Amino acid sequence: VRWIWRVCAVHYAIGLAAYLHFLVTGSYRLITWYFLILGTLFFLLTTAAELFLAYECRAGFEADEPMRLAWTFIALSSLSRFVAAALIAMDHWRSAPIPGSASSMLAVILPRGLEQIGEVVGGPLSMIFLAIALSRVLQIQRKFGVLRGLTHIDWVLIALIAACMFGEVANILRYLRPPYPPPSLTEAILWLSDPLLSLLLVQAVLIRRSVIRVGLGLLSQCWEMYAIAVVTTLAGDASIWASGKGLLSEPLIALSWYIWFFSAAAFASAPAYQLAAMTLPLQEVAMRKR
Repeated sequence: VRWIWRVCAVHYAIGLAAYLHFLVTGSYRLITWYFLILGTLFFLLTTAAELFLAYECRAGFEADEPMRLAWTFIALSSLSRFVAAALIAMDHWRSAPIPGSASSMLAVILPRGLEQIGEVVGGPLSMIFLAIALSRVLQIQRKFGVLRGLTHIDWVLIALIAACMFGEVANILRYLRPPYPPPSLTEAILWLSDPLLSLLLVQAVLIRRSVIRVGLGLLSQCWEMYAIAVVTTLAGDASIWASGKGLLSEPLIALSWYIWFFSAAAFASAPAYQLAAMTLPLQEVAMRKR
């Protein structure tokens, strides 16, 4: 967990320098290089770490244990995010020009549309896998009688999310009418992102509260990280919507791009906490035997 956030802190420090350069000079050259090269590498690194950690957590449960299936779907969700990061990276580098050349050689080798495929795989598909996993965890908690209901603050948060969802649905219905052209298949699938994120947030909050009730600190931090990752993803989607509506200034638009790095680090930290909860007690026993 510490290494994930150390790398994230270093990455943000470099990003701060690039952002300050953009504010002072007004040039996008350095900040574009930061997001295109270092940002893409950061997403690849964090999603790869998330996939590895999720697989290790899955391996820590026997085949007949209920949580193994849950972590199988979490691993599938992590795999989806890693594949999406790889596809988007190839699409970004595909269009990156090589010095002295009109276009990148990758533009000849790689097909178009990789970014759109990556958005679907890393968005709704990964969220569906994660929602199935969290549903499985809630079923297990209900079976053992530790599932705890939502608090008043939780209901207020859900009401705010629901209001935003109704507003988005109304906006989508408006775009389905003439004279607007019919949406593409990719656009229609991506419309599922925010409703799925809202479902994931409720699930993660419910699981975390139930784990806290049992008194498991590291496990509660695991599900807290999923809740934070979902909230920051919703914030990123909201910033995209606000940018499209012209509600954000140019410096704020550039600043909003940094949200996604925090979300990626939070997603990677969640299985890291679960793995720590599984391995640290064994390490302490081994040290005592020495």
